[in-house]
Amino acid sequence: MASRKLLGGGLAFLSVALAATIVLGFFAYTNGVRTHAAAPTILNGKARFHNFKNHFSDADLASTPLKHWNGQFTYQGTTYKYTMVGTNPSSGSVTTTVPVTIIPLKLTFSDSTVLDGSQKVSNTTASPIFQNAQFSSGNTQYGDAIQRAEFWKKVTAKSTDYHVVLGQPTIAATVSLTVPAANGQTKQSAKGKIGLIDINWFDAQAQQLIQGGAFTPNMVPLFLSNNVFLYDGGDPNNCCIIGYHNVLKRSTGLQTYIWSSNNDSGTLSDPTIADVDALSHEVAEWYNDPYTNNQVPSWSVPSAPQYGCSNVLETGDPLVGTSFGVNGYHLQDEAFFSWFARKSPSIGINGRYTYLGTFTTFSPAC
Repeated sequence: MASRKLLGGGLAFLSVALAATIVLGFFAYTNGVRTHAAAPTILNGKARFHNFKNHFSDADLASTPLKHWNGQFTYQGTTYKYTMVGTNPSSGSVTTTVPVTIIPLKLTFSDSTVLDGSQKVSNTTASPIFQNAQFSSGNTQYGDAIQRAEFWKKVTAKSTDYHVVLGQPTIAATVSLTVPAANGQTKQSAKGKIGLIDINWFDAQAQQLIQGGAFTPNMVPLFLSNNVFLYDGGDPNNCCIIGYHNVLKRSTGLQTYIWSSNNDSGTLSDPTIADVDALSHEVAEWYNDPYTNNQVPSWSVPSAPQYGCSNVLETGDPLVGTSFGVNGYHLQDEAFFSWFARKSPSIGINGRYTYLGTFTTFSPAC
């Protein structure tokens, strides 16, 4: 599939009410007569994530300075190649540290609502995404814990001190963006105002910031928002994208980057999708598919109908909404490499196909 071409301008805004909202009727009493007061519209959206699919050549992948390794597997006569961050877990106890810069986004909407990502920086940096915590695969960061657990058989056999960790992040100056009315709006949630933005307009801004910034392909820029969700197709009904990772081809190499919303519990229909749940989803997927280039046998699961029949190695997609708590934070369960590659038995920790053991066998075909 050809790379998705992002539009420099936003798609036309469709002035329609969100299908996933709840209209709450309430009554007022005037002179003993019951009258209907205006009914506010409350967002009750369901979280989802967006996949940017790219196809880069072997030469493109070889030339980028982000530390990565390549592998392949064969299933039913077809060979599937993949690229992951770090070093091969079969090759010994190597620790890879990837620098991170967090770019908080202060977004101002046409109704003057301001949602400032800098307010969520401390919550994010103190989380297990960047700080060590106790996991079944060791006392380490979330992303490293998932990666070690995913390849546990190889780690314990040859690479007991194998790690791929994120460096303690540098915090860039907050970037202020004004969202045109044609490209975004606000809605009321049970927890207050939230923002909705067209993903094409938003990602174009992110890429412009990367092009104009001092970012290098050996590190990962992380754009951070506060209670902001994206929609696609130019239609706010297609809410609520809460994270994605993508790649920008630059003269210096392939630049991977991540955007995530740090949202309050209750702003979405599932209250467990909160704080760094979205970021955990995207970080684990970035580890496993940094260039959005990895394809696998087509899979489909009833728990994630929004992805239909998928052939991408995106570890969080099959398990959106399956969360667990660590040190007061919400983190998402992730599908392992063995689930996508249809390996039996799994090489994951305790023979599992996901970190929590949610799936008990490998991926079902579409």
